[in-house]
Amino acid sequence: MINYKGSRVICQSIIPGILNSGDLSQLAEYGQVDEKKTITANETFHKLMLDVCKHLHIKTNKITDESGNTVEIAGSIEVKGIKGTDKRNYIVDLQGFTPRDPNYEGEEYFSCLFRPELVLNYQKSKNLDFGIEKLQEFSKTHDEEYKKTIDEIEKREATDEEAKKK
Repeated sequence: MINYKGSRVICQSIIPGILNSGDLSQLAEYGQVDEKKTITANETFHKLMLDVCKHLHIKTNKITDESGNTVEIAGSIEVKGIKGTDKRNYIVDLQGFTPRDPNYEGEEYFSCLFRPELVLNYQKSKNLDFGIEKLQEFSKTHDEEYKKTIDEIEKREATDEEAKKK
């Protein structure tokens, strides 16, 4: 991704061998190429994608293809992993990592996506809400235990004072 003069552009280099091959599925080693009919997950590529998804806070998914095979994919099946003819690994169609903007419906708005910063800020907001909720629960429990302890101390002091009077 490149930010240039207020616009964000997703760029991709030409993968060695992709123009020579008429069939992209021959080079694909991760994700789906043929509209979810076949989903592949090469182990080496899966480890690389797990690392990428860890940094982007994206979960793994179990996907079932048309023939009934279940495959674990890190991220979205729209993101593809391709081994070029130079034997290097390439990730393409990265727009699949961010959710589409629901304000724009239809195929003509396929590339209207949320920015990763928005997703990250949303996640931070949800984490903060979760933390505040847990802190309030802890505070309530702590206050109740504190009140019990104070009540017990006051009862003991009252019992001790009665014992001294006798």
